[in-house]
Amino acid sequence: MPVADGPDFICIGMQKAGTGWLFDQLQFHPDFWMTPVKQLHYLEHEKTRPGKAEKFLALARKPERLQQRISGRKRWDDRDIAFLEQLAGYRGEEMTVDRYISLFQYKQNSLSGEINSGYSGLGADTIQQVAERLPALRVFIILRDPVARAWSQISMAHRNEKFDPGLLEKPEDFRTYLETSPAIKKVAYPAQIVDRWKRSAPKLAFRWFFFDDIVKDPAIVRNEIIGYLGADPDKSSGEISADHNRKASDKKLESTETARATLIEHFRTELRACAAMFGGPADAWAAQYGA
Repeated sequence: MPVADGPDFICIGMQKAGTGWLFDQLQFHPDFWMTPVKQLHYLEHEKTRPGKAEKFLALARKPERLQQRISGRKRWDDRDIAFLEQLAGYRGEEMTVDRYISLFQYKQNSLSGEINSGYSGLGADTIQQVAERLPALRVFIILRDPVARAWSQISMAHRNEKFDPGLLEKPEDFRTYLETSPAIKKVAYPAQIVDRWKRSAPKLAFRWFFFDDIVKDPAIVRNEIIGYLGADPDKSSGEISADHNRKASDKKLESTETARATLIEHFRTELRACAAMFGGPADAWAAQYGA
C-alpha cells in the first residue's frame, strides 16, 4: 500500500545500470504513478532547477502534443500537467524535503517514487533529512561493475559531445579525467555510495540489485523490484516486455587496451570493496580484472 504523503521509494541509481529500463517497467505498470520527468534532481541543489519540467510543460500546453508520447513515456493526464506546473513554479526556491514530498500529491492511490542516479551523490545531511521525514521510504540501488559502468558513462558523454576521445591515447590525461570529472566522482563508486546511505539513514529500508542479473534474466529482477516496492509483479507493464530497452541502439564508443588498463587500475580498490560488501556478481567483477 502507498504511504499517505510523499514518495514511496527512491532508486538512487546507478547511472548506466538499467534505470531507464526500470522507469519504463514502472511507468506502464498499473500499480504506479511515475512523474513525467524521470529524474527530478530536486534534492541535489540548494535552489530548485526545474530542468525538463519547463520544456515538457511547454509541450503539454499545446493541445496537439498533450496526448503524444514523449521519448517513449506514458501519455500525460491532468495530474501530470499539475505536477509539471508545480515543479516549474519552484524555480529558484530553496530546496526543502517538505516541498519534495508535496510533489507526489498527484499519485492518489498509486505507488510512486523517483529513479534518480544523481541521488547516489547526496550528502549525509540531506539523506538524514529525507529519512527523518519519510521513515517508511524504500531505497534501492542497481549495482554495476564500476569499470564497465564508467565506460558506458563515458560513451554517453561522447555521444553528447562532452568527452574528447583523444584522452584515451594519453594515459596520464585519461587518468586525470577519471580523478577529476565531477560526474565520475559523484556516481562511480557503489561501495562508497551504499556505505554513505546506510550510515546516514540506518533505519530506512535499503536493498541492492545487480545489473548483471538484469542482463541475465530481466523478468526475474523486474518482479523482485516490483515486489520489494509493494506492488503486484504479476501485472504486466502495459505492452512492453521485461527485456524492453529503448536505449539498446545507442552508439557505443570503442574502447582501447590503454583505456581499459587505466580504468581497471583506477577502480582496483573500489572493485575489492564491492566484492567484500556485496558478494555475488561483485566477486566476479574483481576476479575478471585481477583485482
